[in-house]
Amino acid sequence: MREVVKTLFGRIDTQDIYSYTFETDTGYRLTSMPYGATILNYVTPDKDGHFANINLRFDRLEDYLVKGPKFGASVGPVAGRIGQGKFELNGKTYQLPQNNKTNNMHSGLDGIHVALFEVEELTDCSVTFYTERADGFGGFPGPVKIWITHSLAENGTLTLTYEATADKDTLFNPTNHAYFNLSGDKSQLIDDFQLKLNVTGYYPLNEASLPTETIDSQSDFVQKLMAGTAIGAIRQSSHPQIRLAGGIDHPFAIDPKQEAAAEYYDPKSGRLLTVETDCDCLIVYTANNYNDFTKSKGHPAHNGLALETQAIPDAIHRAEKGQVILRAGQFLKTSTRYRATVR
Repeated sequence: MREVVKTLFGRIDTQDIYSYTFETDTGYRLTSMPYGATILNYVTPDKDGHFANINLRFDRLEDYLVKGPKFGASVGPVAGRIGQGKFELNGKTYQLPQNNKTNNMHSGLDGIHVALFEVEELTDCSVTFYTERADGFGGFPGPVKIWITHSLAENGTLTLTYEATADKDTLFNPTNHAYFNLSGDKSQLIDDFQLKLNVTGYYPLNEASLPTETIDSQSDFVQKLMAGTAIGAIRQSSHPQIRLAGGIDHPFAIDPKQEAAAEYYDPKSGRLLTVETDCDCLIVYTANNYNDFTKSKGHPAHNGLALETQAIPDAIHRAEKGQVILRAGQFLKTSTRYRATVR
């Protein structure tokens, strides 16, 4: 590994915000910043040895301060939707902001994607960001201490590790909202890229965009994704669930017998991105909706693929609620690895 490079990325009010770039001896690069514990660059080679950033991003810090798609940001303390924006824990009802129809989405506008983390530890291959959320902040009980580590291995593997502990029972279900475009060109759509999911099926969404109880492994589009298929063929299909979301925006149950949860491939560049995780659920999102600001920055819809590893959305209202309850004094740790290679 080469020596980490610290660069001024911008300012929030009067505070300087730096980015941190890690590079392997073979040329893989990772750049992260403390605002939102956000990935800025993940630079990988194609089959001809040409390097490009495969993570969608904005060029200026100011652009990240505008409500947008959370490019590369950490999401939490609870990723995904919470039905009706409320939950009950230990006999007490907590009301959260409803920022997605009647749901709370990605912990609302005060989620960790807008937190200015501290840099707690920095090495030539990793950075650990730290933040603390006060009791009641964003509607969640606390206080909660959160550590997020981004690390780059010599073979180019990007590992994201999330750790948390709390003084009282609360919820914790983080993820990262990176959008990957394996061509390295944000203007290119992902339709010709191939996606193979090692899952047992997907959870259909109800009218409130919340996952239903029953896993569907038989629908035609799920069978194609499990076998491996071009993304465009799925997102343009006439299946009611695809029409409902405007593309893929669904939770999939990861097959615990498989080492990888997903394999994402660009036949033209030869880039292959493999996702490995200790989480049970993978949210696949084909960038179906961007706001006008994001489009004005040169990002057309469907130009990236988000592969979000987490517990199932709305778990607190389901049998899986134990996966998202962080008990007082408990130390939780989860991690996801993105392996970028060529085929």
